[in-house]
Amino acid sequence: MRHSAVASKLTLSVSQLNEYVRKLFQLDPMLGRIDLTGEIANLKFHQSGMLFFTMRDEQAAIACMMPAQEAAALSTEPFEGMRAVVSGSVGLYARAGRYQFYANSLRPQGMGVLYERLLALKAQLETEGLFQEARKRPIPGLINTVGVVSSPTGAVIHDILNVSLRRDPQARIRLCPARVQGIGAAEEIARAIRTLEAMEDVDVIIVARGGGSLEDLWAFNEERVVRAVTSCSKPVVSAVGHETDVTLCDLAADLRVPTPSAAAECVVAVRAQTEQRLEALREELRAAAESRVSKAEAALGMLTARLGAQRPDRRVAREQERLARLEGLLRDAARRRLQEGRSRLEMKRRELQLLSPYGALSRGYAIVTAGEAVVQSAASLAEGETIALRFKDGVRDARVIGKGEGTDDKRDAGRRKPRKETTQRGETL
Repeated sequence: MRHSAVASKLTLSVSQLNEYVRKLFQLDPMLGRIDLTGEIANLKFHQSGMLFFTMRDEQAAIACMMPAQEAAALSTEPFEGMRAVVSGSVGLYARAGRYQFYANSLRPQGMGVLYERLLALKAQLETEGLFQEARKRPIPGLINTVGVVSSPTGAVIHDILNVSLRRDPQARIRLCPARVQGIGAAEEIARAIRTLEAMEDVDVIIVARGGGSLEDLWAFNEERVVRAVTSCSKPVVSAVGHETDVTLCDLAADLRVPTPSAAAECVVAVRAQTEQRLEALREELRAAAESRVSKAEAALGMLTARLGAQRPDRRVAREQERLARLEGLLRDAARRRLQEGRSRLEMKRRELQLLSPYGALSRGYAIVTAGEAVVQSAASLAEGETIALRFKDGVRDARVIGKGEGTDDKRDAGRRKPRKETTQRGETL
């Protein structure tokens, strides 16, 4: 009798199958500890602190997840396109039935990757002019309050406080705490800068951190931090790392110092020196004010004198006196002109009278007219002709009755008397 072997079938739910496969992944020793190399993509920071991303190469990709605790401990914040080495294990996310990589650490795949990114970002920001010396501002000489962006724990804030209070026991330091390393550090630093910028009493801001590797200081090379520094309306002092460490934050700040202690020395003035300087300025201001007041008083006195001389009532009185004087002169001149005119008129009248034929009438002469014409010759009158005789007191008519004895011939004959000639003896010839 032949027996046919029939394999029995196993019936499982989806959750049972996924759980079974998950345990298989856990039991495989090779999948428990793996260093996975590749390029980071689809990077997402969850609000819970967990980190989600994809590791990929030229041919394949795998989803990755890092718990919040391990993500917070990262010294270098990952970025899109970063080549990295991720340590962890392979597992199955049973709820979704998705195979993924559970990462517990992440580091750049060689320093060259971070350095290349640093150079690329530096070149971009330089092109925008964010590192130019011309845009940097001087640090104020008198500070009301110093804002500090740094970790609330560690030596940095203590060094700043010790130096500041030694130089000025009344110095005011306002700390805005922020993580200076790891995931989210760049965002906290930028937010702290903006917070201190909004405080009216803060005059200058110090961004400080102790020394470390390129990965440790990477948050200060992030673009968001650089832009927060350059857009800040208040001067920013960068004291990140040691003297040999240079971050993009150093290049963007208004002043870069090698250590946090040096930052406090540059910002907080020695109180005694400040008081001496204030006293000197006070004395200089007092002397300048006295000089200004003295000059102003002299100018006021001069203006008062000029105003007194130019008083409207006095000026009106002077002008009235001048007007009265001019009126007198005008009257005198008019009187003289009138008198002179009268004198000239009288002279002309007399001259006219002498030249006028009527003037001779007063001396016994008469004017003989025949009709409208003046008779100028006796010969022109005929016997029996009527004539008019004008005397000084009137006119009388007359008639020519004949020639009188005083004819022109007789007068001429009488005038032609013989001329007496004398001889040497005196005898009349």
